[in-house]
Amino acid sequence: MTRPLQTFGLLLSLLLWPWELQAINANLLPKGKGRLRVYHSSIRGNDRFGASGERQPLGQTGLDQLAAKGIPPAVANAYSIENRSRYTQHRTDWEMDFGIAPKLNLGLWIPVEDASLDQSPLLTQGGAWGAIPAAQQAAIRQGVGLLDRADTHDHEFGDILVGIKTSVIGQETSRERLSLGGGVRLPTGHLANPLDSGDIATGDGQWDLSLWTWFDFQPSPGFTINLHTHHDYGLPGKRPALWPTNAARTAKLGFQPGFHHDIQLEPQWHFPLGRIELEPSLLFLYSREENERQQSFDLATGSYTGSRHTAVGTSWQRLLVKPALGLDLLPMGLPAVLSLGYGSTVWGTNTVDFTMLELRLDLYFDTN
Repeated sequence: MTRPLQTFGLLLSLLLWPWELQAINANLLPKGKGRLRVYHSSIRGNDRFGASGERQPLGQTGLDQLAAKGIPPAVANAYSIENRSRYTQHRTDWEMDFGIAPKLNLGLWIPVEDASLDQSPLLTQGGAWGAIPAAQQAAIRQGVGLLDRADTHDHEFGDILVGIKTSVIGQETSRERLSLGGGVRLPTGHLANPLDSGDIATGDGQWDLSLWTWFDFQPSPGFTINLHTHHDYGLPGKRPALWPTNAARTAKLGFQPGFHHDIQLEPQWHFPLGRIELEPSLLFLYSREENERQQSFDLATGSYTGSRHTAVGTSWQRLLVKPALGLDLLPMGLPAVLSLGYGSTVWGTNTVDFTMLELRLDLYFDTN
């Protein structure tokens, strides 16, 4: 991303922001009111979930890539390849939403991300190593070297999202509330998929259309159940991708992401404690993305061409559980809410098995 665009994005993040993309509730801000919400998340993972949901070391991804190129991770008495890998991400999400009408909020969301995948492959030679032809030995060494150099480290703005949220049923004091929202995700950023060495983090040039729903059920004044869904439809785009036959060269790949869905269920409790209020919650988040569609690589022209076909193995799903404890300072006259949460992946397919620590700050203000 260019320096002017980074500066512009930072200025926007200090001036504006949207609504509950990560559940919370169906309430809207009153007209003339605003809220700045800042999330900071620290994410780490050393394992992954395979295509059948089996838990594996994250380094298995690189070994599978070598096997696809005809280099098995081990040959009895000849050699073995180990690959220790670690994925880390530090992410700050800036959100701001405004009440622009009695039942309409306008918002903006900008994530800033720093992510890295560190791989440490190790080739151990056995007694039968010398029986392997010299050309094959060279190919094995080259494959291990390419894997070692395939580490990624990205720091950039993510995709900026703008949208609206409107109340359909109920109001803040109602027992049942329903709100709907929609927006557009702009192609302002892209982080490499740590499970895909051909995914280069240089921007995907792609737009997404988003739809959200929020439904609250409040059986008692101190207890609320929030249900939130988030759906993304990715429009076709192009991004740089590695040559399948030469990891040192890239070409433009025409692609279209699969449908993405989030379903979030979050029971919340409210306990008055003097001049503050404790707000413990338990979030269950199920995420799913369908297979991407990609062009095929033409070796003769050195380019990705033709119509887009389903890229098998690019779909993924994840179930995350995140308990959190909130501290509402509004009763004591401070326009702020603090929340600390810890998330852990329970199950998934084709995704990183990670844990996360999240700190959230809400600041409310009057725009009149």
